[in-house]
Amino acid sequence: MKILLVQSHLGRIKVSPPLFPIGLCYVATALTKHTVKIIDLNMWELPVAYKMLEKKIPEFNPDIVGMSIRNIDTTSRFDIFYNFKTIRPTAQLIKKVNPDIKLLAGGSGFSLFAQKIMERVPEFDFGVYLEAEESLPELLEHLDSPEDVKGIFMRNEGGVYFTGERELPDFDNIAISRRDSDLIDIKQYIGVMHDNIGIQSKRGCILDCSYCSYPFLTGRKVRHRSPQKVVDEIEYLIGLGVRRFSFVDNIFNIPVSHAEEICEEIIRRGLDVEWGAWFEIKHTTEELMTLAQKAGCKHFGFSPDGATNKALSVLKKGITEKDIEENLRIVRRMKGIKAGYNFFCELPGTDLRDLLKTLVMYFKIPIVLFGKGGGVGLSWVRIEPHTDIYTSALEEDFVNEETDLLPKDEKDLSKLFYYNRSHWYINWFVILLVKTVHHLVKPFVRKCIKTIKQVKKTSV
Repeated sequence: MKILLVQSHLGRIKVSPPLFPIGLCYVATALTKHTVKIIDLNMWELPVAYKMLEKKIPEFNPDIVGMSIRNIDTTSRFDIFYNFKTIRPTAQLIKKVNPDIKLLAGGSGFSLFAQKIMERVPEFDFGVYLEAEESLPELLEHLDSPEDVKGIFMRNEGGVYFTGERELPDFDNIAISRRDSDLIDIKQYIGVMHDNIGIQSKRGCILDCSYCSYPFLTGRKVRHRSPQKVVDEIEYLIGLGVRRFSFVDNIFNIPVSHAEEICEEIIRRGLDVEWGAWFEIKHTTEELMTLAQKAGCKHFGFSPDGATNKALSVLKKGITEKDIEENLRIVRRMKGIKAGYNFFCELPGTDLRDLLKTLVMYFKIPIVLFGKGGGVGLSWVRIEPHTDIYTSALEEDFVNEETDLLPKDEKDLSKLFYYNRSHWYINWFVILLVKTVHHLVKPFVRKCIKTIKQVKKTSV
């Protein structure tokens, strides 16, 4: 059969530039018995993207179209945008062009809200739940009896029926994902940034962060790919002209030994690459950072999320304020790297002291790490299903059982960011403060630094 895999449009590309659809490439690689093409709608602004899809369908004439739903929304209170609003118009367009096409939904965004999405978008004939490398090929072999395939949402007697959970695949046995030109043009994604082309070394997360849905989406057991296979994939990317990439693992350095072996293998092969990854603070030693830097890592992402011991305890991060300070000392000693940090403003059980200390950290880090800042992110927790924060929000009556965590628009989305309602006036002050810093102060500082550098070059 002919299969067209579609990366759904995020609704805007000036703010959300295209990210290489690694998930669709893994799925395409698994469909060995079929002819597969990928189209990333984020290559064009709307409505041009819809026109390109409308043109692609009759040209390729697929039997099946699979649509990946990666992001439901921005999860940022400073930039509230509802990506999901493009999904039904895209599904309706596909069915309009060819009503006989079987339309499938998948992706992390779909799996978080699978039942509701199937109900809201009746154009979807099937939904592929969680990882699809095994379930989708099996479904295509059993289109006449889809109820026999585990991990599938389907239509049944006017309703939505789930065939049941299935075991997640052994990641080490999944083939290196195709990225060849017959499938997709990777050259469109190659640029100066390291993080728009991804590579995976593992799936799953053993951490228990209270706000995070990753353990639900990828499992609580870490499924490694051997370091040799990971670096084989890096060499494959180099052959395609890619030398900058990002590890899209939930956390790169858990377990530490796996991360070390990957770095050592990159060094052993003498690969000239630049990459970034998310690191867990407690397991990030100076020795590991030095090894990673030698292997090409220039962008270290850290997500302590809380700035006080109370906040860190609520988040179940397994670290303390001392761990964050020690990490900052290590990063400060490193040369030639960028380091970014994320924090949440307010959390259940925290008070004004915690909020003020978080703001201090937001301003402190760029000063302490001047010249090597990858940015400090500050936001509020977006309440998602299958998380402890959702349970806490229910107990506080911030949300209730009837609250729809898959909102209808930005107005409803704005109500899903947790904050202490007795501090509403301070919340608005923080929003105004951070927006001012982001839109006025930071650009001014960058301009000054750029001017100073130019003056120095001229004087030399």
